[in-house]
Amino acid sequence: MSQYISDHYNRNASVTLHSGDRLGLLAQIPSGEVRLIVTSPPYNIGKKYEKRLVFAQYLESQRATLSECSRILASDGSLCWQTGNHIATDGEIFPLDIYIYQICKSLGLKLRNRIVWCFEHGLHCRKRFSGRYETILWFTKSDNYVFNLDPVRVPQKYPGKN
Repeated sequence: MSQYISDHYNRNASVTLHSGDRLGLLAQIPSGEVRLIVTSPPYNIGKKYEKRLVFAQYLESQRATLSECSRILASDGSLCWQTGNHIATDGEIFPLDIYIYQICKSLGLKLRNRIVWCFEHGLHCRKRFSGRYETILWFTKSDNYVFNLDPVRVPQKYPGKN
């Protein structure tokens, strides 16, 4: 099978590399077509690749994206949404997983795991502890979903324990 890279949705493509608006790409995908979505969207903290929005506008943009993701997700599909913290201009922290959870629940998605990923790098804060974690929220569209536990099992710390 040869690899085919497309710049728009194409069911026969091995890879889609889309440089443009995510809603435009998502609109091209038929409903119920996708079994797995894994993404780490911008956190609205003013990085080079994002325009910082008023927090309510940011959440609305996330809702629009999540709504389209829910539409294209197959009935046995999973959505893994990586989040961090939104940091307001006054330094207040808004844990994005709290807000994303509420949006996903309103779309009928079911939370299966809240996975906390810890790391040792990042910004160095002066007036609070530095954030060294992000959260991955794993949602499914139904109770009938694919999960293969054995390939990702971690050996027990104490031999003989299950």
